[in-house]
Amino acid sequence: MAYFVIQVRTGAEIEVKEILKTVLLRSGDSMVKAIYAMETYAEIIREDNTYVDLSPLDTEDITDHLYVKRIQAGLNNLRTACDNLKVYKDAKSLALLDSYRDNIRELSKELRDARKGTKKISSVLTGYILVELNVDFYYFPDNLWHLVKSIPNVTGIPSKYNIPQEEVDAFFHQIDVTPEVEMEFEELLSDDEIIVVRNELLHEANTVVGTLEEIDFLEEIDSLDTNLLDYIEDIKVAIVPTNPMKKVVDRCKAFIHRKRQKIVMPSTLFLNLYNEIEMQSLFLTPSTFDFIHRFKKFAYQQSGGRIE
Repeated sequence: MAYFVIQVRTGAEIEVKEILKTVLLRSGDSMVKAIYAMETYAEIIREDNTYVDLSPLDTEDITDHLYVKRIQAGLNNLRTACDNLKVYKDAKSLALLDSYRDNIRELSKELRDARKGTKKISSVLTGYILVELNVDFYYFPDNLWHLVKSIPNVTGIPSKYNIPQEEVDAFFHQIDVTPEVEMEFEELLSDDEIIVVRNELLHEANTVVGTLEEIDFLEEIDSLDTNLLDYIEDIKVAIVPTNPMKKVVDRCKAFIHRKRQKIVMPSTLFLNLYNEIEMQSLFLTPSTFDFIHRFKKFAYQQSGGRIE
């Protein structure tokens, strides 16, 4: 066996892999044993989903992913055509521009519908795919390269020499294709809104002084000033490299999109934070306070009561 690296346009790894598989099948080629794009995915917790699907990727998932990519490509082409037409003011161009805009609206709706219930699939081999041959070739065969380079979005081959077996073994040992989960939280509050909510929670806390409910209210008041992005980054800095939590937390990515805080985390962490029943309530927009509370509890449990 021999492994070779093929360079492709970034974002087209899975598409190139699937086209190459089809071309090889039609050509009757038997030299290629496997093609690797090292696919992974993110399950997005959103209101239009009805359940959390963390099952392994299958052929249907890949087909749905490529369908979404084709719609996106069509939309991009139409938007480019619209931009080019805007400089013309004659009746024919204006009519064509209106037609393109109608098509964009239709395709945009089709894209939204196609994304519902689909996984956000990507490749961890950004800009590359691996080709494994049945024969132990030292060089990538010219006849096979001639076929490969005819595939759209293939940009080159970094080296015609095969990858040493020890490097291949190390790569497959280190690569992490664990699925991720993306969660979106409630809309960020303005300073004035935070003051109103804080006063309401303080009032509620004062009615249950000396109880566990009071502690919950006070913790929620503290969380109003907690920025999820800062919290995750602080935890990353605080955890020492020897802590078993380090690798998992380092994969967490928090960000803000359209005034909402979001986090992307390994599915292994997500499954430790929520049980099967709790997952079903997440589609009603999960709470930042609840998430941080769960995350903090899990972090302390895994580190024996201390983060460092």
